[in-house]
Amino acid sequence: MSDTSSSALTWNEFCLLLDRSWCEHSRSTAAERLPQRLLTAARSLFESDFRKQQLEAWCLKLSGLRELCICLADEHEQAGCARGVIDPGQVVVQFPERPGAMLPICWNATVSLAAGEYEHPSVFETMPREMAACLTTFPASTDLAYASPRVSEWPMGKTILVTALVQSVDPIPEDDPLRMRGLTRVHIIADGLQATECSDRDVFRLALPLSEHRGACVDLWARKVESPERGIIVTGQTDLLSLDEWKPLTRVVGMARSSVDLAVYRSVSPADDVYSCGMLLLHALLGADEPRWIRACQLLPSIAEALQPAVQGLGEDDHYVVHLRIKERIRESTDCFEAGGGIPESLWWDAVVAIFRACSHIRGFSDALDTVTYDPSPARRLARALESLARRARIELFEAEKRDAMMVRACDRALDRCAMGVS
Repeated sequence: MSDTSSSALTWNEFCLLLDRSWCEHSRSTAAERLPQRLLTAARSLFESDFRKQQLEAWCLKLSGLRELCICLADEHEQAGCARGVIDPGQVVVQFPERPGAMLPICWNATVSLAAGEYEHPSVFETMPREMAACLTTFPASTDLAYASPRVSEWPMGKTILVTALVQSVDPIPEDDPLRMRGLTRVHIIADGLQATECSDRDVFRLALPLSEHRGACVDLWARKVESPERGIIVTGQTDLLSLDEWKPLTRVVGMARSSVDLAVYRSVSPADDVYSCGMLLLHALLGADEPRWIRACQLLPSIAEALQPAVQGLGEDDHYVVHLRIKERIRESTDCFEAGGGIPESLWWDAVVAIFRACSHIRGFSDALDTVTYDPSPARRLARALESLARRARIELFEAEKRDAMMVRACDRALDRCAMGVS
């Protein structure tokens, strides 16, 4: 991502400035991107307290990610489209032209989304315009560690072999009486292709063989119209056909063809963007420990998929029970989500709960399901969770000592009253 100004960093570079556990060389490399007037300003309220610096960094990351989710929700609701993947390079952290006198520079930073960089694959030139309009592409340089499995496991145009049963073919006349298109309905069956995982905005390119042997095929652009018990049913138009091509096509109605090439073009949804925000939150939580981050990326999808029995049936207000059950279930699988980095354990695990709400699709628990509306955006729910976490982090940062002292005094008074026999 190119700089939006001389006072802007990417999200990862901003985190380098915050995470004192990173090597000074890496932090200074990111700092070189900042103007000198910002480099001379203070970066932390707690320059001499390492533990407080860690908590301060976490507080600022939470606030920044909340801003990001609000920007994303505005984009969903106003533009009615999703990005599919949001990696750190798409997140811009901007600093004011003149640092404030009261707060360090990192406390004055603002977070926003960079303008989308969309590629236009050549296959879109032959795809019907109304179908291509529903698809979102992104640069090859996008970091797919932040992508949902639905996006990362289904790259645009992924080809699989399917069994295709042609149910009907109806002619669509053209101006040229010697040429026509066919409105075709096909039942497609393949391992790993589930109707519930396909959207009616997804696009399929089917190469229908005209005989049992490999040879001439008729190409079909289609979309899902029904969800049978097995496979999916799609409907679409063939390319323009001559009469010599049309006749063999009508003869395959009612016949099944195996090993048929199917190219899949998955549409993206706000749920995919919310997943990316959950992964950004996870990386912010784990900080500089890259091996731990890589391991967590590998384990998270399977853990999220297995969470449903632990959270099903719980109300939205059952925060404590959700906290305990998710902590227990995750600890059964791995230790790479354990608390650390100077963050109180309860706050850490509530952040982990927020991550799994963003990165799962469990009704009544998750921020977003596979099929969600753009307005209201599910990113707003995650933004509210981040706001709550950031508020608690600020309490720990600025008020914990006063709170703890008050609790100690209250306990001392209670013990004194017990010693005197006062109930």
